[in-house]
Amino acid sequence: MNEDVSASRLIELVHQYHPVNLYGGEEGYDDSEQYQRMLALREHALKNSMSWKRLLARLSESLPECKVEDWTALFSDDNCWRVRVYLPEVLKLPGGAEEVRAVVVLVSILAPVYVLYSSFQQYSDKGASPSRTIYEDVPETKPHANKIEAIIRDVLHAHRLPNETLFTPVPDIQCGNIRLGEARLIDCLFTDDRW
Repeated sequence: MNEDVSASRLIELVHQYHPVNLYGGEEGYDDSEQYQRMLALREHALKNSMSWKRLLARLSESLPECKVEDWTALFSDDNCWRVRVYLPEVLKLPGGAEEVRAVVVLVSILAPVYVLYSSFQQYSDKGASPSRTIYEDVPETKPHANKIEAIIRDVLHAHRLPNETLFTPVPDIQCGNIRLGEARLIDCLFTDDRW
């Protein structure tokens, strides 16, 4: 891939789709050129989802032991396609609790880039605990993550962003539930809703 996916280039890109120094709902935000461009891009992505559907079918076919769920929400504040691939084994924990593990992939509609992470969530008779989201490779999910990543590269020809790029600050943008001054590239390119 020859496309420039450096942090500086991606910051330039997100500035084309997110109003600068404005909160959502603030006067001028919805009418801004950037926000209107984002809405048009989301609508275009929804109408042109064949590659995404091919990816989902390929994941289901290649990982029949896993549960593949499309969690895409382009109609809201997300700027990405989202899939959760639940691993087949549920870990039994002391006291009767269980831990469910998933590999999650977010693919940006702004650039041919993606993020892959592991999500661990425990369930007990008291309900679900907050999930642990891990952006580094972990042994529990790595074999499935490797297969998923190969399929993403083959079907979508996207580039995985390294953590140092993902967590680069973009302090003049507010997106989703992230306050102005606290946004990072991962929030702007994909979503702030990651678990």
